[in-house]
Amino acid sequence: MAAPRIAVHAAGYACHYAAEVLRQAGFPVAETGGPAGEAAPAGEATPRTHSDLAGLDVCITDEPAAFADLLGGDEPWPPALRHLTFVELGRPAALPDANARIAELSGIGAVIGEADGPGLAPPGRMLEALAGLQAATAALAGWLGARRDRLGEHVLVDPVACLAGMSGVNAIQFLNYGRPWRRSGPSASGSGGPFPFRFFRCRDGWVVVICRARVEWDAFLALLGDPEWAERPEFADQIVIAARHADEVAALIDEILGERSVAEVVAAGREYRVPIAPLRTVEEAMADPLLFENGKPAPAVTTLRPVPARCPWTRRNAAGGPLAGLRVLDLGWVWAAPVASAWLADLGADVVKVESLDRLDVGRRRGVDFPVGLPSDRATLPGHERAWLFNAANRNKRGVRLELKDPADHARFLALVEAADVVVESFAAGVLERLGIAPETLFAANPGLVLLSMGGRTVDGQHVARSYAPILTALAGLEATVTDREGAPLGLLNWGVADPNAGAWATFAVVAALAADRGGSHLLLSQLRALVNTCVSRYQGTDPAQAELADPEEVTLAHLAGTAAGPLGDLYRSILVRGWSPEFGERLAFTSPWRFRRMPVGVRAAAPLFASTAVDAVLDEWRPATTLAPADIAK
Repeated sequence: MAAPRIAVHAAGYACHYAAEVLRQAGFPVAETGGPAGEAAPAGEATPRTHSDLAGLDVCITDEPAAFADLLGGDEPWPPALRHLTFVELGRPAALPDANARIAELSGIGAVIGEADGPGLAPPGRMLEALAGLQAATAALAGWLGARRDRLGEHVLVDPVACLAGMSGVNAIQFLNYGRPWRRSGPSASGSGGPFPFRFFRCRDGWVVVICRARVEWDAFLALLGDPEWAERPEFADQIVIAARHADEVAALIDEILGERSVAEVVAAGREYRVPIAPLRTVEEAMADPLLFENGKPAPAVTTLRPVPARCPWTRRNAAGGPLAGLRVLDLGWVWAAPVASAWLADLGADVVKVESLDRLDVGRRRGVDFPVGLPSDRATLPGHERAWLFNAANRNKRGVRLELKDPADHARFLALVEAADVVVESFAAGVLERLGIAPETLFAANPGLVLLSMGGRTVDGQHVARSYAPILTALAGLEATVTDREGAPLGLLNWGVADPNAGAWATFAVVAALAADRGGSHLLLSQLRALVNTCVSRYQGTDPAQAELADPEEVTLAHLAGTAAGPLGDLYRSILVRGWSPEFGERLAFTSPWRFRRMPVGVRAAAPLFASTAVDAVLDEWRPATTLAPADIAK
């Protein structure tokens, strides 16, 4: 398969970042312009004629006005250009202060900073980079769709709507526990549920500690020496501590940890298996050889190709979005991996989520029932079918039940793998092997498979027991970069950027492997390295100063209910997808970060109920007549 011919005309950083991501993935890109209006590189110029554009497959720009005359206005474009995939990054992508404007307009800026201080934008150009990454994914997906019928596509990427969708999923994980999603200094708002979810001061620095489960809290108390105050009745429940006693208990913990060094506390965290990480500086993160190589970020994705093969899916004739006909098995859970496969489903892929009674997706238990304050009187199903996080991250999928420890179900799973194109998994290290579905087993069943791993077998597993989002951002040196005016860390605890960032990188990695026809690929995605790559400008020292936002509007229940007034309310009404059914109650999701003018892209169906699709029904659709029976594969 010939590589797409790509040109990028960039005024702002997001568009430039899209070009760089595509280059790193091995695609040749001609770039004109530059961040904040820098001059075009020598020898490169904006396409000036129909012939210039006709020689391209993909054009990405944040200045569509520069191409208006060539394109001749709205579609249909001139015949010579009808093969072109034209990706347009909307406002404010081209502005020098785009990161701050996106933070302000999307609601993200409202949750970062001191409780009584101004809102703060996330570090440097993080939000611009995420928008650029989504633009790069759209460019390759649009080109793949155009190859199917030789008709191009006009794709719109709205940076504000893109980041508002990510922030909305984050907001609901607070609002579900009855906690507001607002600025609260060096702690998540109301601890985001169970205590603790905050920074603590040690003798020589800071650590972040997160205990979402009772077993983690008990282990943390043991690490602290089982202090007597932990026996007080009012401190018996993490949720109660978070709601009523958070600052009091935090001060007691600071007294203990203040006598220990950061290194001692982090080592104890490993020993007791408590999620603890140091608040690294940028310089400390750059000194980590697992994250940086010769001063440059290590790749977010490492590709292994045990037996290179072609990707079979492009030979299927399927109508729909640009990835129509692509078959994906989703073994991920919570947010990062499920949202990656949800974005593939938004682009037209047929995604089948695999769950078992032994391993229901944890997302089904995050804030059970509907968000507090939203109507749920028509809901009749158990809470695990109504959890908003699960529904948001698993839209457009079908759901099957497979107990992989059962020999018959194990064989049926391998039959699905044989007929699939992509498998997405986020298991801890060693789990695939214990289940008898190690990578070599999957590639034996399907040599052309694209396997994406974003769990414990990546570099993240060498650092922490549990890869909670703030643990990763702390290790990447990002939590320490957001400070008050005196330099004390405030961090990003309210915004778990590591999850959607990893999901965006995973989606791009899969689409890039398909566009390069790299079947037989094992894509090892490090969520930690993905953060470092998204925030590369921070390590290069080219970020603008920390931006203060005077009065950013926060996301509230009224926004999710669709009743909030004002610009942010209008934005959320435009990105929320809502639906009622007598059996399921209200189910919410966010629209895709892209708008394709021709091909259908976006939310088509609610998340699946557990085991709502029969495995045999999927096999009947997916398996060619010559496929081996499950019993034969098991042999």
